[in-house]
Amino acid sequence: MELGKVYKGVSVDEFHVKREGDSFLVSFSFVTSDETVRLKVSGVRVSDNLCEILSADRLWVEKSEGSQVEFGGYTLGVSHEYYTEIVFDALL
Repeated sequence: MELGKVYKGVSVDEFHVKREGDSFLVSFSFVTSDETVRLKVSGVRVSDNLCEILSADRLWVEKSEGSQVEFGGYTLGVSHEYYTEIVFDALL
């Protein structure tokens, strides 16, 4: 998954969550009109919105602004009926 690219018309076909200490490792794949994309991230500390990935119509990843971020260096944007952010530490 490319940083800053917005993937539209996505259909998530695989989704996995694994606990790693006080955070989660999340991996999933989705299909757009012309490609299958896989994403694996670590350091997800808040799991409340993870199910929103399954309903996503648009997905994108951004690097968080600022150099003094203690955790959550990246944001996964999820959009369908509304917008959700999932913050995580690293792209794997």
